[in-house]
Amino acid sequence: MSLEAEIKSQYEKFFSKNDSGVFKLMAEYYLRKAVTLKTKDIEADETLKLLLRNIQKRLFIGIGSELLLKAFFLRNGYCINTPQLGYKHPSNPPYFLKDIPKDKFDIGNTFTFNQMIDQTPRTEVFIKSSRTERNTITKALKIAKVFRNKEGHVATLWHEYDSKNYSDIESGLVTFYKLAFSQKLEIQFSFEKNEMRKFTIESV
Repeated sequence: MSLEAEIKSQYEKFFSKNDSGVFKLMAEYYLRKAVTLKTKDIEADETLKLLLRNIQKRLFIGIGSELLLKAFFLRNGYCINTPQLGYKHPSNPPYFLKDIPKDKFDIGNTFTFNQMIDQTPRTEVFIKSSRTERNTITKALKIAKVFRNKEGHVATLWHEYDSKNYSDIESGLVTFYKLAFSQKLEIQFSFEKNEMRKFTIESV
């Protein structure tokens, strides 16, 4: 067994509906950190604090959004583990957990963020939602995915800032919480000076 395979095996699990709460808990930890992280929390030269704070915020937004999407899938009875190599399920994903042979699915791999974004419109919750709601959520998830991918793979001393990216994510998450969890989310990431920080969740 290779070193990578040995370490990866520590995380192997076939995830069930019961795991949705843990995914949501961790998702909300990262999203809350993205909201509340301040430059004073960054241990670096003063000239780099703002840059590094914003990089971490974007990473937390991306990680939190992916975990939240997986929480939604599990909560609604969908499988997030991928089929084993060579196994072809008769239908297209997302797969209901109750409809699959679990021994044919890979305990070491889950669908990627991008794959799950593509599957989301075919979930029962989204099928019943409006086109505007679906588009709002999909846009938010795609932006969050890019944030996670780019900040996790490249390093630059400059980033073009577009405030609409963040308001789009906020709108998408608010809509997602309403549809997926029947909860009212209030969120504001606070990237600009004197911008309020906000992260509250209430049942509706």
